[in-house]
Amino acid sequence: KEWLRDISYAEEFWNSISGLVLPDLARVGKDAIAAKENWVVTQPLSGTQWPSIYVGLDVIVNQETPPHQDKVSAPSLLDLLVSLGTHDAQFHISNLGSIFGYQPGTMIYLAGKLLHHSVPKWENGERIALAHYMKDAVHNKFGVGRPAFTQQKDLLGRFLPS
Repeated sequence: KEWLRDISYAEEFWNSISGLVLPDLARVGKDAIAAKENWVVTQPLSGTQWPSIYVGLDVIVNQETPPHQDKVSAPSLLDLLVSLGTHDAQFHISNLGSIFGYQPGTMIYLAGKLLHHSVPKWENGERIALAHYMKDAVHNKFGVGRPAFTQQKDLLGRFLPS
């Protein structure tokens, strides 16, 4: 509970960014969280609200992430990966043949169900990653829709004058 309170300000920041660049994703995430309000939880948070639009959050500390695809979400339920720490790692998307810098402060939205991704061994520093995800089963259980894939034209229309 204390940790959730401590990260709430950062989660609100990431929620705001998601709402700006992926408004449909943010909306369905909020809908899924709202639908879960009456859901039975084995250990109630006693007044502490879940701070994210994502129903799942994994914390990865100083671990390599082997190549994988995510199995729990629909293709358009993009994951949010946040890199923290002091490391100088790289983020690989093997089926695109791409390698990206993954320094602390990097945020990546990823169709993890579609793309094989990994973070192999890095040279220096501590690596902390927050992997946010939505579960297709939760959306199914509560009748929450999935967003369409955001397209470049959708973003350009929001940020550039006509």
